[in-house]
Amino acid sequence: MDIFESWLVNNTILKYGMVTPEEPENTIGAFDGAIKINAPILICVQSLDDENLVCFSYKNISKITNGTGYVQTLSLNEVENLKVKNTKYNVLSFEKALKHINGQVPVLINIFNDGVVGKMESNILKELKNYKGEFAVMSTNPYVLEWFKNNANDVLRGIKSGKFDDKYYGSIKTKKLTKLKFNKICEPDFIVYNFEDLPNKYVNKWNVLPIIAYGVTNESEYLSVVKHCDNVICDGFIPEI
Repeated sequence: MDIFESWLVNNTILKYGMVTPEEPENTIGAFDGAIKINAPILICVQSLDDENLVCFSYKNISKITNGTGYVQTLSLNEVENLKVKNTKYNVLSFEKALKHINGQVPVLINIFNDGVVGKMESNILKELKNYKGEFAVMSTNPYVLEWFKNNANDVLRGIKSGKFDDKYYGSIKTKKLTKLKFNKICEPDFIVYNFEDLPNKYVNKWNVLPIIAYGVTNESEYLSVVKHCDNVICDGFIPEI
């Protein structure tokens, strides 16, 4: 398969679905909005304390719900019935998200794991074994991608990077991540890089791989970055051009 001819390059990807004030991120409503316009969906996945997987993009559950506590210390029973931003939508498990999307559009899975690698990735792969739709994985943690390289090399994997504050990603050396020095370890199939940090010499060295600009929020940002990348991950809008 030529990855440059795949959905990862040829279809604008929507960050956490078609997000609106009424349809918050990683909810059924946001997913339906993306499906309606046939746009691939970026979803994020974290592991709970009971090893269940949940679609949530913050460390603290209180960020966009009325619950409290760190996601990784909670159980599925504690979070699954919480309402997102006081809407009708519940926090979704990874299993329910996949069942709802059901292959209608491709899924890019952003794996949030700054801890021990292995168990969470194995649980994600178990869910994906029976999934019929197109998908790929990405992560800021290169060791997550290394695990997929060693255990499921047929799964397309992308490194997520950009210019970050020091120690932002815990034990991962931020400067090495920015410079894509971990690529030799994880051997990514594509690169996802913060749009505001493009272009730069580190990414240019890897232009044999698809470069996907991350976090584009409006047409102006899109026009500023589109000539420096192969695709974009947009937040709450679809480019008109």
